[in-house]
Amino acid sequence: MFDIAIVVARWFGGVKLGTGGLSRAYREAAAGAIASAEVVDHYVYDRIRVAAPFDRLSDLYRLIAAPDVVLVEEKFGESNEFLFDVRPSKRDQFLAALAARRLTPL
Repeated sequence: MFDIAIVVARWFGGVKLGTGGLSRAYREAAAGAIASAEVVDHYVYDRIRVAAPFDRLSDLYRLIAAPDVVLVEEKFGESNEFLFDVRPSKRDQFLAALAARRLTPL
């Protein structure tokens, strides 16, 4: 699904285009903008923080499944903390996978 809007503004430059010429100028300007536009994917995520001991890191890394589950940050120390971006449609599935591995979000 695509959501776009095109606004064409024309300042009078001394040449009268008439009704047909003006609509053609607007149409060509809009078509040119669409032709040169770049499609960019944008995903909405929920951020989930998880702590895991060193012996459970492989379980945690197996949950990464871009673009649905993306590892954003990892901090190692006394408690290893990980930040995941999870698409809202996959949130319950991700939390269930954590629970199955006896890992809990913070």
